[in-house]
Amino acid sequence: MISSIEIKKKAIRTYASFLSSLVNEEPLFPMEIRGNKSPGKSIEVYRKEMDDLLTASKSNNKYGFTIDCAKTKTRFLGTQSLPKRIYFENEPDYVGYLNKINEVKTFKQLKDETLSLFPELRNWLGNHPMKLVANIVHWQDILKVVSYFKSNPKPNFYIRELPIRVHTKFIERNKSILRELMDIVIIDSMNVDELKHFEKRFHLKYSETLVRFRLLDSQIAQQYFLGLEDISIRISDFSKISLPIKQILIVENLMNLLTLPKMQGILSIFGEGFKALSLKNIEWLKDCEIWYWGDLDAQGFEILSGFRSHYQQTKSLMMDKATFDQFYEDDLETKSKIFSLPNLTEAEKHMHQLLFKNKWRLEQEKIPMDYTLLQLKTLTEEP
Repeated sequence: MISSIEIKKKAIRTYASFLSSLVNEEPLFPMEIRGNKSPGKSIEVYRKEMDDLLTASKSNNKYGFTIDCAKTKTRFLGTQSLPKRIYFENEPDYVGYLNKINEVKTFKQLKDETLSLFPELRNWLGNHPMKLVANIVHWQDILKVVSYFKSNPKPNFYIRELPIRVHTKFIERNKSILRELMDIVIIDSMNVDELKHFEKRFHLKYSETLVRFRLLDSQIAQQYFLGLEDISIRISDFSKISLPIKQILIVENLMNLLTLPKMQGILSIFGEGFKALSLKNIEWLKDCEIWYWGDLDAQGFEILSGFRSHYQQTKSLMMDKATFDQFYEDDLETKSKIFSLPNLTEAEKHMHQLLFKNKWRLEQEKIPMDYTLLQLKTLTEEP
């Protein structure tokens, strides 16, 4: 026979459905509790089972489940009074039994407040009532934030600057639930193409990636940056600069960036590994001749492949077999897991697979300066 412990477990499992019924205004009571109602095979077991149920039922408590019994002839016990139906007759019995009276009262208040402000959240709230419960203590602060964004869908502030009466770190700590709600409430205003970055999705300022670059043309540096050559700026600002630059050289190693010679009409960017791929949406780069000089290892070709997917004109520099054969010193790398890469020339594919299979690596700082200077003439000799 079903026990009081099993009934408690079933009642708890039904709690989310109960809250959903409040949101959707659907009748749920009387709430049936299904389970095995057959008695044990001895009179002693039967009495213990019935005592257990009756002790936990509403007949002996202010709140609880109701048991309807009927005289039933059994195979082993003769005619006995057995449960035919176990159920919670009404909401107070159910909520009181779970000791959730205050929680449900608060849930109802917050549910009504939420739907009054944002009726479009009814389906979400009906499907996810436990998310309100999980955030019940600060749900009103969540509503403050969502209300602000509904009135100001493109604020262009840092999170810390938002004029909302919540703790500075509140939004930072609650991005997940805020995003779920705001995805519904301000769907027409948000950046739907941005799937991961909260600030970008909801038009907020954020600590942007910095682009470090060197102007190898002293005349351009003097004319546009008061002679400054080594510069770091936000990527959004970098995307807006307008310079008479014809060629871009992306280098992996910082010391190589700093020791590049002066070259007319050339700007060199510090790639910093995969960070170079953050440059993918710079419109003015599409009109430049681009060279990528990375480490001669499998990851270097991953970066080249990724960068070329955005800028098809990108050429590799000192990433060929001749350079590798001349300067390789038995260094190994084991990070790369991608064997086949798109956007490579046949020679580059061959080199990548050779490096990948053997886990070989030639870091660009191990290429001598005199050889580097000789290869850089390729840039200045191009028409």
